[in-house]
Amino acid sequence: MLRDMDRVVVVGAGIGGLAVSILLSRVGAHVTLVERSERPSEVGAALALQANGMAVLDRLGLLGRVAAESARIDRMDIRTVTGRLLLSSAMPDFGGGLDHALAVPRTVLHRLLLEAAMSSDGVETRFGCRVVRADADGSVTLDGSSQRAAPVTLRAGLVVGADGAGSAVRGTGGFVSRVSEGSTYVRTLVPARLNGPLAEYRTPLGSFGHAPLGDDATYVWAAADAAAVRDAVTRRDLPDFVRAWAAILPVAVELGRVASFDDLLINTVRRVDCRRWFSGRLVLLGDAAHAMAPNLGQGANSALVDAVILADALAHAPSVEDALSRYDERRRRTARRVQNLAGLVQRLCRMDNRLAVGVRDAVLARAGRLTSSSAAIRRALLPDVETVRSALR
Repeated sequence: MLRDMDRVVVVGAGIGGLAVSILLSRVGAHVTLVERSERPSEVGAALALQANGMAVLDRLGLLGRVAAESARIDRMDIRTVTGRLLLSSAMPDFGGGLDHALAVPRTVLHRLLLEAAMSSDGVETRFGCRVVRADADGSVTLDGSSQRAAPVTLRAGLVVGADGAGSAVRGTGGFVSRVSEGSTYVRTLVPARLNGPLAEYRTPLGSFGHAPLGDDATYVWAAADAAAVRDAVTRRDLPDFVRAWAAILPVAVELGRVASFDDLLINTVRRVDCRRWFSGRLVLLGDAAHAMAPNLGQGANSALVDAVILADALAHAPSVEDALSRYDERRRRTARRVQNLAGLVQRLCRMDNRLAVGVRDAVLARAGRLTSSSAAIRRALLPDVETVRSALR
């Protein structure tokens, strides 16, 4: 670890913030983990861990424990609103047991990462503190209003902003960025198993998907920008929400198993673009740097990869400035490509013109016959997997 970098403040105790705290403590940094919630927990239903994210958890020594509380995914199907199969893809094999994906409850992944961070001698925590300002010199001002405490300024060799799409570090730290208006999605856990593997449907209302979480639970996600479902969400009307979706997609009737509207997680997903991911001694990670559409399931996976690449750069570069520049160069363009592809898939999912939908489905089905979708996934994720495997050695 760099001598002038022994003290690091990490802002945000989400998946990316916890991972980078663990990794930095392992390469010699003393980490202060700051989180506005007094009792950090992950808000959300579930997520799909893909090979790049799984490789990071393997490096952290947590993959086995995560897998024990997850459901294995060996295949992904894409279907039309009528249920016709357009594309079916087996998960590619990257070696070392990375021949599948995992559907994992967000609470499980967050709990295991939090336990690992809290058990590290190199990580101390300041929970219940809100960051009101971050400066390029490495200082962070905290408002401890939840503890009725006066504002406190922390000074460190580096401040990592892992505080999400609405990042206070990015907003006050001199970054040049652009944030989209966003799209709304509903996520929930249905207390029943839906038939089949991970599947996503292309419908006039947008994307609808489900992934098994075991014998008695299924992770379900659905777009909520179309007028019929948006109005139901605004009124917090679960029966109307279910009716709107079930009217065009029979499998969506399973949403009626959800006990109440409060069991639906409503997310506004925004895209974040930054001209550069560092400003002086401030650096961004995860959604704070590159929030993206959820259609590739790469948000959390990309944040985990960010954590490894940042820790590796800081462990080996001759200076903080050089380390942050290397991190930015290695990750920003890659993340932007993923953002762009996720955005394209999102737009394709939203098509409602019959002619355009027909062309889209025909192209997708033909592409699935002519090329191996498994090979395409492998090409997309292999650079991340190889980078993670070679980092921090």
